[in-house]
Amino acid sequence: MNVADSEALTKVLESAGYQAADNEKQADILLVNTCVVRQNAEDKAAWYITSAKGLKAEKPNLKIILCGCLAAEPGRDIKKQFPHVDAFIPPNQPERLVEFLRLQPSPPTPLPEGEGRKREASQQTENRGEGIGITKYITIMHGCDNFCSYCIVPYVRGREYSRPMDEVLSEIKTLVEQGITNITLLGQNVNSYKYGLANLLREIENLFPFSLARGQRERGLGGEGLISFLTSHPRDMSDEIIKAVAELPYVAKDFVMPLQSGDNEILKKMNRGYNLEHYLGRVKKIRSTIPQARISTDIIVGFPGETEEQFENTLRAIEKIKFNDVHMFAYSARPAVTAAKLPDPLPETVKQARLQKLIQVVRENLLCYNAG
Repeated sequence: MNVADSEALTKVLESAGYQAADNEKQADILLVNTCVVRQNAEDKAAWYITSAKGLKAEKPNLKIILCGCLAAEPGRDIKKQFPHVDAFIPPNQPERLVEFLRLQPSPPTPLPEGEGRKREASQQTENRGEGIGITKYITIMHGCDNFCSYCIVPYVRGREYSRPMDEVLSEIKTLVEQGITNITLLGQNVNSYKYGLANLLREIENLFPFSLARGQRERGLGGEGLISFLTSHPRDMSDEIIKAVAELPYVAKDFVMPLQSGDNEILKKMNRGYNLEHYLGRVKKIRSTIPQARISTDIIVGFPGETEEQFENTLRAIEKIKFNDVHMFAYSARPAVTAAKLPDPLPETVKQARLQKLIQVVRENLLCYNAG
């Protein structure tokens, strides 16, 4: 999602006549797109923005713009923390960058008249038929209505908003015409897309060049499909979505479906809206319908109050399901979320020890899959 957001902001800058600098010291505008989903990501972003004071001291006319979730994090006075920053742009608001640029002088080194269009046309010509293997991201929805107790996303990205289907299909059509055949549909909870993810996947059939799909597979560049989607909430993984993925040859047989914990009490405290039995049922449905399906997940260890037995339940779930890929994290407290107020926070040493044990169990139980 951050990559897609950065691409949208880049288009705004390019439309205003700016070009990418080779390095920070050459830049007239330094745009920093941030993430705060975990403390580590937030700390990296804050450190980089703070260090940019030195760049501005060397080049007083440098404009620094802080974008993304850090600009919307509740309880933070970002203007006081980063007084050297010239503008703050929350997620999903590229129009704020447009407004900022309107107040700026013309770009110091503007492109010659029409050069931007010629360059874009040249890139499209190069990409036509050669876009195989390139992945492009299309955001079909943003925000989240789930309010998992550990997650700050609803507070910084807002409630769910689904883009109209015709708008999404038009964007896909443009990419396909440029020869781009790998497209990932994005959303914080993509399978709650208002107009139906299964419906959208089937509508793409009218746009997608099957010859390119075959060419990609023949050249060994793409596994089972060309259209993929992430991230899915297990509660909303419907039979209709699974059936569409199974039946459509241009859709990757990949499911990114975070489990987060293998213990029902912890799942309830996380406000995930399902239990382990429901999750196992979705896995069974996917694998019985699509035997070659790949299932990836996220796991959080060290949630407040997590006992050793509850942690062991997560390990047993890993051993039972045997995922294709697992993203693993130690619980990171976020401001404003419900979990930050829960009793019995675990010491960092315990969280890290459990994370290392989880990593070992995952390594022993990953399901190997060869698309060939």
